[in-house]
Amino acid sequence: MFLADIIEKYFVSPTLFRVIRLARIGRILRLIKGAKGIRTLLFALMMSLPALFNIGLLLFLVMFIFSIFGMSNFAYVKHEAGIDDMFNFETFGNSMICLFQITTSAGWDGL
Repeated sequence: MFLADIIEKYFVSPTLFRVIRLARIGRILRLIKGAKGIRTLLFALMMSLPALFNIGLLLFLVMFIFSIFGMSNFAYVKHEAGIDDMFNFETFGNSMICLFQITTSAGWDGL
């Protein structure tokens, strides 16, 4: 096992350490006078995080509802063209992946 695997298994995720490093950089920006614009942007980002969370939750709820709807209506569509083993509405996971692809406009025209 690597050290990162041991830390992730028994302690916390290494991603949390990256977030803590960003917070430390934010504290350093407070001391620099020339970083007023960056501080303003970071403050605006911090103030908008609850609203971004609400929008993300609403998007997930809409995708959840439409994936259930797609599973009930399109579960047995024949696999051809862009519909393959990965992008279909046969299972909930596949339908969420398919809807995520359509939502992000990443190759949705191939479906």
